Amino acid sequence: MALLIPSYVYIGIKSVFVRHLVSTEVQQPFIDEIFHLRQCQVYCNYNFTHWDNKITTPPGLYLLGFVYSKSLQFVIGGDCKDYNLLRSLNLVGGLVVFPLILHKFKQGSGSGSSFWTINLISQPLLFTYYFLFYTDVWSAILIVASLSLVSYKHKQYPLISAVLGFISLWFRQTNIVWLAFILAVLVDVKVKERTFMSRISKFTVEIVRSWLSVIPFVVNFILFVIFLKINGGITFGDKENHQMQFHVVQVFYCFAFINFFTWPVWLTTHRVRDYLKFIIGGYYGMNVVFNVISMFGIKFIIDKFTIVHPFLLADNRHYTFYIFKKILSHKYSSFVTIPVYHFSTYNIVSLLSRSRRLSPITVLAYLVSIALTIIPSPLFEPRYYIVPLLVFRLYIMPKKEYSHVIEFIWLNGINLITMYVFFNYEFTWDSEPGSIQRIIW
Repeated sequence: MALLIPSYVYIGIKSVFVRHLVSTEVQQPFIDEIFHLRQCQVYCNYNFTHWDNKITTPPGLYLLGFVYSKSLQFVIGGDCKDYNLLRSLNLVGGLVVFPLILHKFKQGSGSGSSFWTINLISQPLLFTYYFLFYTDVWSAILIVASLSLVSYKHKQYPLISAVLGFISLWFRQTNIVWLAFILAVLVDVKVKERTFMSRISKFTVEIVRSWLSVIPFVVNFILFVIFLKINGGITFGDKENHQMQFHVVQVFYCFAFINFFTWPVWLTTHRVRDYLKFIIGGYYGMNVVFNVISMFGIKFIIDKFTIVHPFLLADNRHYTFYIFKKILSHKYSSFVTIPVYHFSTYNIVSLLSRSRRLSPITVLAYLVSIALTIIPSPLFEPRYYIVPLLVFRLYIMPKKEYSHVIEFIWLNGINLITMYVFFNYEFTWDSEPGSIQRIIW
């Protein structure tokens, strides 16, 4: 507790400082903001029929931005023309709304470090967007809020959860997959059986028994199917650059990112020993055979299912451009990354399998949700990993307080570095003379 209060003060001061720098240094829309800010301003002029066909996500951010800006205009003045007023919507979400939701989730668990909440709101992939006008912050907040309302058997609010899930679809349509995961959690926490096959049987029975709780989620799925039929696909606009493809290696990218950001809460000598034992020990050598086949499978996926989108090669404003250029495009990278992807996959599955709040069914649902969300995307885009990262961290709570302290230092150290790069490494493109470019996730 002695360290916790200064940590919150630090986050508050840093956020105020970064917001000030953004308001003074980033006076023009940054990357996708040009579409989001412009569309919200159209709504602020009460024009709800015009739609920018370059926007790929639903209009939830612009509707919320409309309500937010009009409310502030009534209370303190200002208007929708002010980019920084609209950007502050995500900052309010990240530093006010999100901690309240996490507190609700933590109350149900009855455990967890005092640093747990502040570390979750400090996750770099999310923290970066508190200061810009992107859809990711509120999309993630709504999914976590929906999940928090069904995660504990005696404190479930399925109707409210489904409503929040429906609202989340207005921010990112792929959230429909996470609603399926949330439904699995809703049903599974009521099942007492531990063995996998008997649990599946009881899970199926519980779906029927809990039909009243399940129906609101089923309504969401039906409405989503109707949307797909009317829209002619999942993407709203810019469909030529966002065609669905089979980008399997994206799952390994996601797992590697999750492990990278969360290592302070799981990395121990015991964990390393468990992994080595998994590779070479047990089952009369069958583990060795299984892992050799797995590594050949990873190599096959890297070779056959790696997609290099033109945006990845052309846009040097994202860290993924440099990750691909310096690491993934190297001629030996497919061999070097095999053990990284193998360990990342093992670590996530084994850690979640040991969580008291997840069963084999919900762990499988989590993995399937990740696959369905990101495999169809040809873009190597870390923002797609925000919800998988947050959900993973929600269920991993190490007992040692110092792990959380190290995590706090690690995450905020990354945030300091990325913010320094963002504000101090400026460059221009020949195609956009006079427009300052910066680097972001």
